[in-house]
Amino acid sequence: MATQTLKIPNKLSEITLGQYQQFSKISTDDADEDFLQKKTIEIFCGINLIDVVKIKYTSIIRVIGVINKMFSQKSVFTNRFKMNDTEYGFVPKLDDMTYGEFVDLDTLMSDWSTMDQAMAVLFRKVKDTHKDKYTIEEYNQEESQDMKQMPLDVAFGAIFFLESLGKELTNHSLNYLGKKSKSMTEQQKQTLMKSMGGGLHSTPLVKAI
Repeated sequence: MATQTLKIPNKLSEITLGQYQQFSKISTDDADEDFLQKKTIEIFCGINLIDVVKIKYTSIIRVIGVINKMFSQKSVFTNRFKMNDTEYGFVPKLDDMTYGEFVDLDTLMSDWSTMDQAMAVLFRKVKDTHKDKYTIEEYNQEESQDMKQMPLDVAFGAIFFLESLGKELTNHSLNYLGKKSKSMTEQQKQTLMKSMGGGLHSTPLVKAI
């Protein structure tokens, strides 16, 4: 099998969230390195595992290098993207999210296996646009869009945006605590610190990233 027949992705936008979810299942600390390299090429280059062994070893190393370099690219937040000719938009105002949306998002972002469902909470079909502003469809858990085909760079950008937002909220809380600590009782301090532990920015996945 000739190496040039491989479709090697160079940018995160060239692979899907669903592909990365497949990769996350096998990318564990105890994964066999040889098996992991084969599966990496199978998943991201779109060929059968049985055909991977027919590729030259030097070509395998080169392809793995290209893929590793791709994942070192910086993720940039993108609030709108197109998938299958349909435009999707990030929730315009996180403050306007309903309790149900927030709970679903906090739960679904805890594991890569449900990250596509989490993205369906954050991104909805765009209804109307006016310059840079837009409105999106209401969230419906029973009829949410399948986001497995969304570009991975958009998903990564959304995750890092929320992670950065979580850090900002935590820093504001710490600054507030520092200013108010002298006038607070020990019990009040402990209550405030506990409250900082909740919310989206404490999601296990976001903390891990």
